Amino acid sequence: MSGRGFVLGAAAAAAGLLLVPGVAAAVARAGRPVVRAAMKTGATAFDEFRKAGAEAYEHFEDMAAEVRAEMGGAAEETATAEDAAHADTASGPERA
Repeated sequence: MSGRGFVLGAAAAAAGLLLVPGVAAAVARAGRPVVRAAMKTGATAFDEFRKAGAEAYEHFEDMAAEVRAEMGGAAEETATAEDAAHADTASGPERA
């Protein structure tokens, strides 16, 4: 029911603006600076959020690269240790 009331109220306001000469023009003139200010604020906020998002993405990429490097280093150390263990086992017990 509230949607229906809103539509009726909006229709009554639009009809009132059309019936009273000059009111629509005055509302349009008064509303234009408000709309322009809102658009400027929205554009500025969008640019700031875009910059913040780009910086956050860059930091995330840096951390991901560090993790990959650490994982690669750990994998190399593990492979080297396994190779050394296999070499000791493959040569068998030493006889004196």
